[in-house]
Amino acid sequence: MNARISAKQDPAIFVVGAAHFDRRAKANGPYHPGASNPGRLFNTAGGSAFNATVALRALGARVSFVSARGGDGDGKGIASALRDLSVEDYSVTWLDRAMPTYTAILDDRGELVAGIADTSLYDLLGPKLLTRKHVRTGLAGAEAILLDANLPGPTIAALVEAAGDRPVAAIGVSPAKVRRILPVLPRLSAVFLSRAEAAALVEATVATSLRLIGELLSELGVRRAIISDGPLEAALLESGTLRFQRPPIVRPRDVTGAGDTLAAVTLMGDLAGLSWTEAARRGLIAASLRISSEGFPPPDLSRAIDDILPNLQDPTSES
Repeated sequence: MNARISAKQDPAIFVVGAAHFDRRAKANGPYHPGASNPGRLFNTAGGSAFNATVALRALGARVSFVSARGGDGDGKGIASALRDLSVEDYSVTWLDRAMPTYTAILDDRGELVAGIADTSLYDLLGPKLLTRKHVRTGLAGAEAILLDANLPGPTIAALVEAAGDRPVAAIGVSPAKVRRILPVLPRLSAVFLSRAEAAALVEATVATSLRLIGELLSELGVRRAIISDGPLEAALLESGTLRFQRPPIVRPRDVTGAGDTLAAVTLMGDLAGLSWTEAARRGLIAASLRISSEGFPPPDLSRAIDDILPNLQDPTSES
């Protein structure tokens, strides 16, 4: 089967969630806890919803975007970054508030050591957001909705209700916030989680087997999910059936945004009519490109995925 995703399909997707600057500090050598580590500091536009939008636009999706912004310079910078992506930006600005930020400490291999999210501004995105005229217009024209768990629980529930029978996919964001999607799990078309987020959602520990975590998610009413685990096998859940897929082997430069990219590309594959497994395989490849490339996305993301796809190991039923 030809699994190539064509940009001509250009589905309309309504994206709601975080868009802010990621501030990252990467150690030059092996990381030493509790000590000063030589390294580099760099800032880039990020946030779960923003990262997903980058990948969606690279595959040709038309995006209507909603987030919360502060009235400072960072807010203007994010607005500019969204303009560069050519999305319909319906974000709400609080002039007297500062922009949210995410600060990450990375070791020399690009793996996350610690992260601090100063994102309380997103809590102001209440359900009344959906009554705004432009937001209603963007939502009405969307074929699918992608949200992240930075949103308050009532807003997530309102989005699911407003979607009707259209697909709604959710990104777990963090173990601290993922349970905001718990009340609507059976109504979501897909959930994208890290192992730690999935464990928090089912009230297990990260040491719990991926298979058991997947089974517990299914018991909570999850229809389809991808549980990623860094370079290890990801669990692909669909209608109670679990398959396991090892992602491409890459040398990570920076793991930030991997799960968001996985969600966006898998959603695009799903909307294009691919099977859940094939869509997930494309998402995992895109995530590997995100974390290992100096510049993402590549000029032709779909072709870059196609080039790697034949070399990806087949999924298995055993973890």
